[in-house]
Order: sequence, then C-alpha cells, then structure tokens
Amino acid sequence: MRSAWLHLKNFFSHVIEGLRQFRQLRRPQFVHTIETFSKRDLYLALTAAILLVASGGFLIVQLFTSHGPYGGELTEGLLGEPQFINPVYSSSNSTDSDLTRIVFAQLLAYDSAGNLSPDLADSLPEISADKKTFTLKLKANLKWQDGAALSADDVIFTIQTIQNPEYESPLRPNWIRVKVQKLDDATVQFKLGEVSNSFVNNFALGIIPKHLWENLSPQNFRLSDQNLRAVGAGPFGVDSIKKTADGVIKSLRLKANPYYHQGRPYLNYLTFKFYGDYDTLVAAYHGREVQSLGLLPFDKSAFSLSRNLAQSYQLNLPQYQAVFFNLARNAVLKSKAVRQALWLATDRDEIISKIYAGNVAPAFGPIQPLSLGFNPAIEQSVHYSLGEAAMILDKAGWVMDAKTGVRAKGKQVLEFNLVTSGNLVLNVQAAQMLQEQWNKIGAKINLIIVSPRQLHDDYIKGRTFDAILTSENTGADPDPFPFWHTSQSHDPGLNLSGFSSTEADKLLTEARQTADNNVRIRDYQRFQEIINGELPAIFLTRSLYLYNVPQNLQGINLANIYYAYERFIDINQWYFGN
Repeated sequence: MRSAWLHLKNFFSHVIEGLRQFRQLRRPQFVHTIETFSKRDLYLALTAAILLVASGGFLIVQLFTSHGPYGGELTEGLLGEPQFINPVYSSSNSTDSDLTRIVFAQLLAYDSAGNLSPDLADSLPEISADKKTFTLKLKANLKWQDGAALSADDVIFTIQTIQNPEYESPLRPNWIRVKVQKLDDATVQFKLGEVSNSFVNNFALGIIPKHLWENLSPQNFRLSDQNLRAVGAGPFGVDSIKKTADGVIKSLRLKANPYYHQGRPYLNYLTFKFYGDYDTLVAAYHGREVQSLGLLPFDKSAFSLSRNLAQSYQLNLPQYQAVFFNLARNAVLKSKAVRQALWLATDRDEIISKIYAGNVAPAFGPIQPLSLGFNPAIEQSVHYSLGEAAMILDKAGWVMDAKTGVRAKGKQVLEFNLVTSGNLVLNVQAAQMLQEQWNKIGAKINLIIVSPRQLHDDYIKGRTFDAILTSENTGADPDPFPFWHTSQSHDPGLNLSGFSSTEADKLLTEARQTADNNVRIRDYQRFQEIINGELPAIFLTRSLYLYNVPQNLQGINLANIYYAYERFIDINQWYFGN
C-alpha cells in the first residue's frame, strides 16, 4: 500500500496521544475507572487494545515486506548532455530519449512483457472495421506535473506539432497522413489515409502540455528553455540543472511527481550526470561517482564491479549496426561491384570476437532472427572471401596500384569517407577494423569520427556522407518501411542509403497494410532477397543492452526491451531495500 508510511505515522500519533492522556491519570483514578467497567465493557476494552497493537504490527509488516519504503536517490551516468527533453525531438538523441521517457507519460507504453498497454489512455484504442480509424480515450483526472489538467487538447496539440514541417520533428513520417480530431475532452480520434498494420505502435508517444507550448513559434520552439526544464506527466519531473561556467550541463535532478497517475514513485529523486566520452563515463562508474550505468554496445570492462555491489541486466534489443552506403552521393559506391567486394571482405567474426568479446551476434539483413518475416536463406548466403572480392574488382576494371596499394578505375580512385559517432570507443574500433579489412582489397577508407549531435546535424540530416556506420532500431514491429521505402530517403526519413526499388516499395507498402501475417512474411522475405542482391548496406551486428544498477535497488522487472530508454518502464516501482 502506497500510503503505508502515512498510516503508520497516524497510528503512532494516536498511540502517543493515548499514552500522554494515560499518564495524566493517577493510579487510584485508573483503578476506580476499571472498577466501574461492566464485564462486557472490560472485554470490549481489551479487544480494542489487542486490535490496536495488531493493526500497528500489520502496518509495519506491510510497509517493510509488501513494498519498499519511500525515499532515496538513484544517480546514473549518461553519455552526452541533454538538448531536448521533449518527445517531439528526443528520438534523435539517446540521452534525450532516456530523460523524456521518465519526464513524459505516453498514450500507450510497452509493459515488461513487451506488449502495448494503456498509460495515459484508459484502454487500448478502438479500431474501426476498415482499420483506418483509431479511437482513444484518456484516463480520468490526469494532471501535468505543474498541477494543470491534461486533456484531449494536449494530445491533439502534440500530434499537430509533430505533423507541422516547420517544427522539424523526426517523428513526422509516422503521423504525416493522419487526421486527428477531438470527440470530447477525454476522447481523440485518429483517421489514417491508408491501412497500416504497425500504426498502433505510434501511440507509444509522450504528450506535451499545450498550455506551456502553444504560444511559441516554430523558430522559438527549439530554442525554448522548456526543452530542458520540461514539464510532463511522467513519474519524475525536472527539479534542478547544474551547469559549468561556460554553460555545459553537468547534471540534472528529477523529483518524484506527486500527481503521477499511477501513484507517487517510491524514489524521491533521480540524478543524471553527463559525460563527454566513454572512458570518462566508465571511470565515473568505477569510482562510484554514479550508481547505475547502461551501455550499448557491450564492453565487459565497464561491468567488472563485484556482483556484491551491482546487479546486471542483459536486455535484447531489436537493433542492428550496419554500414550504409550513400548511393546518391559517391560515384565509387554506386558501383555494385565495389559494394559486393566490400561485402565479401567484411569479416564479422573478427569484429565480434576482437572488439565485442563475443557479446553481440552477427546481423545479415534488415530483419532480425525471431522477427516476423526473417529469411534464414540470407544468413546462409553470407560468407567471407578476399579472393572472390579481388576477382569481382578485377573484372569490373578496378586495377591495384602496386605502389599505393589502392585500386583505381581510370582516374577514379577506390576511396571514400566512413563517418561514425565517437561516443563509444567500440564503435570507433569497429570502424577502424573495417578500414583495415577493406584496405586488404585495395580500398582506401578515410575515417571521420564525430559527436552524436554532429553525426545527425552535419551528416545524416543532409545526407552528406559517403558511408556511415550507425545503428537502426526496428522497434516492436519489424516493419522496414521507415528505413527502406523510397519515400523515406530524405530527412526526417530513415532510408540512409537512398535505396530505391519499385518492387521493394510495393512489397513494403502491401506488408504494412495487411493484417495477414502470411502475406507479411512472404513480402518481407522477398524484400530481404532484394536488399541482399543490391547491397545498399553491410549489416554487421545485433545489439545487446547491459544495464548495471545497485545491488539493493529493488522493484525492477526487465527482460527484453524495444528501445534502450524502455529500461525505465517501471521506474515508479523501484526502491532501495535493506
């Protein structure tokens, strides 16, 4: 019972008051009072005393066994500083996504079993017979962290903000052809332009307060201080921010939300400390500067603390790491022969064993094992052969220069840039190993290592890279449409290679519009064959997320998650035990 502490306080207050009154009685008065009791009154008094003691004992047992005590503070380390604690923007930055998941409540949320369940919504949405209309009703008496009422107006405002291209939300492709309207203060209706089998997953969306954002222009929206001093309806709200003299955010403290619709969280505070690079973050963890740490990809040196001091959760993610070739930018990479040779010269086993210590699995295509429509034949076709790679390049006219060790075709040199994020040392090491592997067949690779923000703003957004090593998370549904359909080739779409295929587009559209899983499986398996034939990307590894927390932190129920930030799905239930 969440109010156990309050009940216990009231109980002892009454006991103390009773004892105070009792002390005021003189012994003769007490004896005289007892003598005036009838036998029935005496029995009633004794029964009341026994019940009083028993009820106090029950409260104590309930408080310390059924639920953890309120209070305490958890400190976690994160890579990079926050920029947008705002669900409209947060999906492009992992630090922002972590904080947004805690500060903002969602319409629907994934539970510990990986299923969508109501959060702000009172129930799962009602879906019309033609599967184009979704009706969603909110819970009663919802409040923002500032105490204002949360209603259908806030939901509509959030969706329309995302849909407006002036706000540049990366979520816009999910909502671009959706009409949203208010039926009443608690009910919202969504009408789709076409059937989308995976659309329901879009309701795992944080809602922002209209009364705080509606008067900001699109230009001021991204610049507003409210992107950091955010007000949501999630379990914790922003309490304080600490910055250096030059404005760098060092830490952010969140405070338990007393208005949270699932009840006040057990922990009083969450503090997040921000670090600019991987090594500093790991050093802070080992130095006990932070209590919890989650990293992707897995580096066992970061998790070497004694199990007496930490408990570790290994969480599967539907996420793959790949090198995406920009087919529209670099003339060298437009050559299918070059892409085939690079594919044959990629030794995944070496990358997995030497860099990831065997703690990730190989990836061979855009749909992962155990996902709907996975094609096992793709994995069987993948192999490593420097000899075959050399033969393909020779046949295509790429001649090796004996002096430089680099191939050329006429005046065109087999050279391109590979950009990746330097926030994780293993990411950089993977890029360096690819550079070495591809150099063996005469390809010159220039590495460009940048921050996560630079990667997005300077390279992904404008598609200004030759090749990029990064990760893509397919989420709860394996639908590859957002990552590979021609319409998603430009920002904010996620088709990084600019891959375009009339047949693939038709398959992806049909698969997302049907509820027949047999059709989806057929379409997805053929789609993988097309990708495997064209090679717009080289798939490397599948991800594992490891999360370390203090040994005495209880109430955590984690197994598989769709996104790293979903490790906080039940954070309102976490508490420190004895």
